[in-house]
Amino acid sequence: MKFAHLCLLFGVSVRNNKLRDEILPMETNRLHAFLKQHHLFCILVSASIFLFFFELGSRSFEIKDARRFAEITQEMIQGGSWLVLHKHGEIYMNKPPMLMWLIALFSSIGHQVTPLTARLPSAIAGFSSILVIYYFTQKFYNQRAAFIAAIILATSHRYFWYGRSAFPDMLFTLFITLALFSFYLGYKQNKEFYIGMHLSMFFATLTKGPLGIIFILSIIVAFLAFQRNLKTFKELKWQWGSILIIIMVGICIAYCLKVGFEPFITAIKREFLTRVNKPVNNGEPFYYYFVNIWADFLPWSLFIPLAAIYAYKKWRLGDEYITFIFCWAILVFTILCVAKAKHPRYMLPLYPALSILMAALIEDTLKESVILPSWLRSSVRWIIFTMIGLTAILLVIVPAYFFNYSWVGIFVSLIILLIAMKVFFFLRQKNGLVNMYFAMCMLITVIGWGIYVHCLTIHSRNETFGTKLTYAIEKDLGDLNTYHICGYELGGSLWNIVNMSLNMYVPMINSIQELKAFMNAPDHKPLCIVEKKIFEKIKDYVLDDSLNTLSVCTTKRQVTLIFKRNNHTDSMRPVYFEIPDIKN
Repeated sequence: MKFAHLCLLFGVSVRNNKLRDEILPMETNRLHAFLKQHHLFCILVSASIFLFFFELGSRSFEIKDARRFAEITQEMIQGGSWLVLHKHGEIYMNKPPMLMWLIALFSSIGHQVTPLTARLPSAIAGFSSILVIYYFTQKFYNQRAAFIAAIILATSHRYFWYGRSAFPDMLFTLFITLALFSFYLGYKQNKEFYIGMHLSMFFATLTKGPLGIIFILSIIVAFLAFQRNLKTFKELKWQWGSILIIIMVGICIAYCLKVGFEPFITAIKREFLTRVNKPVNNGEPFYYYFVNIWADFLPWSLFIPLAAIYAYKKWRLGDEYITFIFCWAILVFTILCVAKAKHPRYMLPLYPALSILMAALIEDTLKESVILPSWLRSSVRWIIFTMIGLTAILLVIVPAYFFNYSWVGIFVSLIILLIAMKVFFFLRQKNGLVNMYFAMCMLITVIGWGIYVHCLTIHSRNETFGTKLTYAIEKDLGDLNTYHICGYELGGSLWNIVNMSLNMYVPMINSIQELKAFMNAPDHKPLCIVEKKIFEKIKDYVLDDSLNTLSVCTTKRQVTLIFKRNNHTDSMRPVYFEIPDIKN
């Protein structure tokens, strides 16, 4: 019986091994077939993850607006008020709460707002917009054009930068993009997609107010007017829009019951109407974006005028998809130019449309389609040749710049250049010259942004004020939790940096009497942070034999820490960090 049982087990084992040997090649073949069919999508996902998430949380909070939204979220988590936002204990009504809610959601895992959790909503929104652009361009154009559009968008200067920053504009761009493509899907295929348009408008309003509705509906009306089909506007499932409007009104009423109707109306006028007519800040002339877009959309800026001409020609020929994207670009750009309040990040909703128009032009050039006028195609080719020439120069110069010893940098540059040439000549056998040049431009742009991010990370760790302040306190004074920390007449910008760097709300002292009482209180271990120029004025009134100081200085910011003298710090002398403080 035992022998028969062993034979049976052996037979089952052999059969299982045969099945495994048959299944494994099948799975491998399926994976190979998937990668072959979707290789551009896999490359896009890998490149986008690298661009938006590589060392995302490594930089400290040094940018004004990034600190503002992070600190509001920190107060929201600590105070438990998720509807009415606060900044420094005062009600904050300048922006809707969507970004802060998402930051709080990610920060709730570790119960604190960090540079990573503050930037995650923007990074996820930027990555999601890339996938949305790829999906819809592939659906209504072709796969290679979709890949080119997504890569152009991901590697454009401002889109890449704000995808790694704690601002609401990237979320706003995602919802605008989803709303417009949901409309187009409903218009071309199934009217049920109009529900997605209304939901996206709802979330866009929760992110930046009524501007999202103006952008979306203006583009839709302009497109339907061009198509001479305005009657479709009545078929956009407005019952769903009405439901969402009722929900939005309910949220506003609940908000007004807490803060009052008059402050709410004043905030709406200030943030919406005043920014259009007489902005308090960011006021610029109407031609501001005509000048700035060339730097903001690097390295693809040279394609902008050619893409505009190409889109106009396609509209005249009746290309419906390009007409829709062209309306998107023109309406957003026009509205932004009319509004007197201007900022580079306000342009983000334009960039998806601009990327698609460029991709369509480049795709037609690469596959040598007939493009009228004929000089458009030759111009695109020459721009690609120019870009690859500049790329070759950077391949030689950049490594030599990064290494301390010039001969090492030159050697590395030559090795990189030889490898690039070898790859180029190998791939040229299978692809056309212009195709290969453009592929190398995209690849090196992705790598270049990665190097840039890493350089910023190194700078933030070694040279920014917030990082140095935390390092100085922890190294020379010990555990922060053992101190009762306050600030004395810190400026708003510096106070924000201190709060976010120390991950706590630092209360303010505004008189010398209060400062002396705080430093001499017997029931706690005091630590006061004072700007150095103010400390020089008050030190004769405050310091005594029981106190010691520690100075942390950079080029732009200098503070003095006042704390109780302990036995192990009797011989301590002021410590100075003289480090360039470059705003990243």
